[in-house]
Amino acid sequence: MKKKIRQVTVIGAGVMGATIAAHLANVGIKTNLLDIVLPQLGPDDEKKGLTKESKAFRNKLADNGIKTALAARPAAFFAPENAKLIRPGNTSDNLDWIKESDWVCEVIIENLEIKKKLFTTIAPYLTEDIILTSNTSGIPIKSMSEVLPEHVQANFLGTHFFNPPRYMKLLEIIPGPKSKSDVVDFMADFCETVLGKGIVFAKDTPNFIANRIGTYGMLDAIGIMKDMGLTPEQVDKMTGPAIGHPKSATFRTADLVGLDTLCHVASNVYDGVPEDEKRDTFKVPDTLQKMLDNKLLGDKTGSGFYKKTFGKTGTVILSLNMDTMEYGEQKKADFESLKQAKGIEDLPQRLNMLYNAEDLAGQFSFKTFSNLLIYSANRIPEIADDIVNVDNALKWGFAWDMGPFEIWDALGLEESVAKMEAAGLAIPAWVKDMLASGKKAFYKSEKGVRYYYDIPTKDYKAVPTRPEIILLPSLKDQNKVVKSNPGASLYDLGDGVACLEFHTKMNSIDENLTTMIAESLTAVKEGFDGMVIANHATNFSVGANIFMVLVYAKEKKWDELHQMVKALQDTLMAVKYFDKPVVAAPAGMALGGGCEICLHAHKVRASAETYMGLVEVGVGVVPAGGGCKELLIRNTENIFEVGKGGVYNRQIELKPFVARAFETIAMAKVSRSAQDAINMGILRKTDKFTANRDLLINDAKKTVQAMLMEGFTPLRPRDDIRVMGRDGLAVFKQALYVMNKSGFISEYDQEVAGKVAYVLCGGDVFLDTVVNEQYILDLEREAFVSLCGNEKTQARIEHMLTTGKPLRN
Repeated sequence: MKKKIRQVTVIGAGVMGATIAAHLANVGIKTNLLDIVLPQLGPDDEKKGLTKESKAFRNKLADNGIKTALAARPAAFFAPENAKLIRPGNTSDNLDWIKESDWVCEVIIENLEIKKKLFTTIAPYLTEDIILTSNTSGIPIKSMSEVLPEHVQANFLGTHFFNPPRYMKLLEIIPGPKSKSDVVDFMADFCETVLGKGIVFAKDTPNFIANRIGTYGMLDAIGIMKDMGLTPEQVDKMTGPAIGHPKSATFRTADLVGLDTLCHVASNVYDGVPEDEKRDTFKVPDTLQKMLDNKLLGDKTGSGFYKKTFGKTGTVILSLNMDTMEYGEQKKADFESLKQAKGIEDLPQRLNMLYNAEDLAGQFSFKTFSNLLIYSANRIPEIADDIVNVDNALKWGFAWDMGPFEIWDALGLEESVAKMEAAGLAIPAWVKDMLASGKKAFYKSEKGVRYYYDIPTKDYKAVPTRPEIILLPSLKDQNKVVKSNPGASLYDLGDGVACLEFHTKMNSIDENLTTMIAESLTAVKEGFDGMVIANHATNFSVGANIFMVLVYAKEKKWDELHQMVKALQDTLMAVKYFDKPVVAAPAGMALGGGCEICLHAHKVRASAETYMGLVEVGVGVVPAGGGCKELLIRNTENIFEVGKGGVYNRQIELKPFVARAFETIAMAKVSRSAQDAINMGILRKTDKFTANRDLLINDAKKTVQAMLMEGFTPLRPRDDIRVMGRDGLAVFKQALYVMNKSGFISEYDQEVAGKVAYVLCGGDVFLDTVVNEQYILDLEREAFVSLCGNEKTQARIEHMLTTGKPLRN
């Protein structure tokens, strides 16, 4: 029988241990969270009347760990109730729980001797079926395994999660010297499919892959910054989104991680790899040592490379002068190449421009990129067997859009090597050999298959992929596109299932996309058994193209606006009542119209990290693609009581159920996960989610197939929607009036929310009037267009387009 992970024991209830436990609970795994028993009672314990034998005292660290995870922001849990799956305990009383476990994950202090002592203590509880792993970020697996019995060593390996575990995709797996290959393979498969991680296989070297190269890049940037007379904020402008890195860039990332942690990682490499050609880069520089001495550790102490202060105009972020160790106003990164970069959407093109620019930003980019790429190439096979593991480690662990070797390809391998050599840089021998053999890129694609350059064989190999991972660009290369227009494309996934992919800017809903949805239904009706709606973009869809809405409103093209909204309504109703199953597979943000598409699909198979909501009030309108209608239906469809003989005894009051839909829309609530969307009533309890987004399209395809196998029956249009009418509307308007007078909402917020209430209550009709779906859609459309005619709504849309933030006017 195939091994399963049903229960896990996490030892160490600090931030990392508690949040790993939280993520295990997120995917439904019973988890024991253990930590030591504190040596003494604290003042709070004594006030509570606890003794050293009290369970609350003995489990205090584990209990606190769960509380910390519940309070974490961003949230560690998909939903707070998942915490019930975590059982708190301690390492003095509850080690026997290990025997009930399939996996024991150690997450204690980064100290080899303390880890060895723990392993010696728990070894008697570890049977031959239990897997033991360490979450160490850099302590050698070999050194830890020395104290373990032979049968435990066979089941022992490193599983290095990145913080926060729920959100960071990377999981480095580091086999020990005696780890069984089937155990390593099992853990890789489990962590990928169940926990949703991206697996990278690392060698047992200091700091493994991501931290080894990522820390080198950060420390090298600091050295170059000093040499060039730049400031932290200028460097952050050059090492953030401009080069496909997160907004936190270099120094903000250091503040988030903690300078003490950064320096610990650096020292670990400095001490552990004396043969590293760039070893001196890892020696903590004097400026960082001064920061350590002055407790300028970043967010954990309130001051690091940046410091938040409050001035007359509000929050002010000051930056550290590395020479004087004093804080002052940030210096603008006024570089011509950075200004140019803002207008280049294509990342490879942007990187190329920055790398070859002659201004200060260009010089900095050339030096930092060149050093990083050469250092990465020199680490193979020391830290990993191939370039794929290195690239994935940096993409998944540091949230880079491209890994080092992908960046090198983007810069043009032949051209960039020539430029590096002209600057006197030493190119790794294997890279020169590769170029000499006529191979001018680390990666290539042929017929939908991606290949990487394999150093030992000096030839290309197919990038390892799971057969369950469906890549739409690969299908395009295989001529699997059925239909396409500038807004979307329909692909043949095989087995009678099609997939509709959006590709407008930010996947916003425009005329092309709406047209393609309708045309896809026709194509599926004629040649397929069902359809998935999915894409690989960061966000499923951020909603309607509000620029076009603004244009029509400014030009007073009310008929065109009516037609545009009705076209979307009609198209989504066609999806809802289509005679073959349609499954939406959202990931990232599914907002406004993006959410409405999901609401009209027959089922939703969402990525666990899906953030759904009807947020239209933020730009001064109401959901008009059927969002109000669908939330009203979902909140009220099962609220009648039946008496004896099937007679309707009485109808339950609508108000609390309609109020739930109203609050969700009027407060522009957005779910914090797919599970949260189910709890909010946006998704149904029959909808499911997938932890690993890479597997999402395949899971959605299987959902379509399962629906067909079970005997799919098309839905029937609803003509039995009971509404509150003017009685309910009066209640909501009174509540909005009080909120306005109490200063919680503006007068225009009150007006917009009033329109939402009008639609959800069914307009000016009697209580318990029964209406059909089209009636509610008509109310939505009228409310939407009327609000677009208000200058305050137009101002809100304009503000959102220019700043990306809502306007409260």
